[in-house]
Amino acid sequence: MGKYSWATLLIITIFLLLPGCSGQSESAQKPDQQKSQRAELPSEFKKIISATEEIILQADQKWKMRQPSLLNKSTPIHPQEGKQTGQGGQSGESGDKQVEKQGSESQGQGQGGQQNNQQSQGTQSESTNESQTSWEKETKSLMEIHENWTTLQVQAMQAGMNNSIKNQFDEALDKLTAEINAENDIESVLAAIDLYGQFAEIARLFEDDLPPKFYDTKYQVMLVTAWGQQGEWDLAQNQSVSMLDEWDTMKHQADKAEKSTVSCAEIAVEDLARAVNSNSRELVIIKGEIAVKEITKLQEELSKKRMKDQ
Repeated sequence: MGKYSWATLLIITIFLLLPGCSGQSESAQKPDQQKSQRAELPSEFKKIISATEEIILQADQKWKMRQPSLLNKSTPIHPQEGKQTGQGGQSGESGDKQVEKQGSESQGQGQGGQQNNQQSQGTQSESTNESQTSWEKETKSLMEIHENWTTLQVQAMQAGMNNSIKNQFDEALDKLTAEINAENDIESVLAAIDLYGQFAEIARLFEDDLPPKFYDTKYQVMLVTAWGQQGEWDLAQNQSVSMLDEWDTMKHQADKAEKSTVSCAEIAVEDLARAVNSNSRELVIIKGEIAVKEITKLQEELSKKRMKDQ
């Protein structure tokens, strides 16, 4: 009887342990199952991002063109200037003989060239003035956001979006619509950046190429730059603390990117924070532009890595 008693106890013990083990296995598999059940990020989400960034770009250019500093206007360097300098050097070397040979014909050509230059400058000036006054591009991008949000919010609600996230996005979009309708440049920039700040919560509902923290980080970089270039130093400095915290989290989630790309982005973000602490609007504009470019490079690389892994 003793031998059968031990066998019975052993069998009972095994059966008691099995549910516990299977329970642990099921709980361990839940995150993976939930992840695989999430829908891919809808194309409407990326279209909204693209349209929002276009509004930021266009409205920011309008604001900068109203500023007295040449740096704020971001005037491009024309390559023709270098060619003109080289031609001037050649004419200097040829001396007075070239001048004598040209005669009156050369003077006529010179006058014609001046007229062409004046016409070209006039065309460029008209184009610049039109871009400053016309809000057609911003209005078009705004319409794209509204149209794609109508479709996206249905998919987001199916994915679990709550009313709080929806209402915050609606409020940010309403604010942006009002500012563009009033043709307020810097207010439109800030409203568009605020809308960008809503993207991370929506991205968390879907299977995305990028970690949702990326959108938080880029939002912080753009907001710090916007406050800094206006000379709002208290706001910019407080925001830069949040920016550095967001980046510190983001860089640990970018392990699939090249170390050099992550390092460049980190240096750019830190340089922007340093520019804000120096209270230099011009420096903030330069470092802010670089930080956005480096963050975008990181975005592109993470997306490519994801596609290769698939």
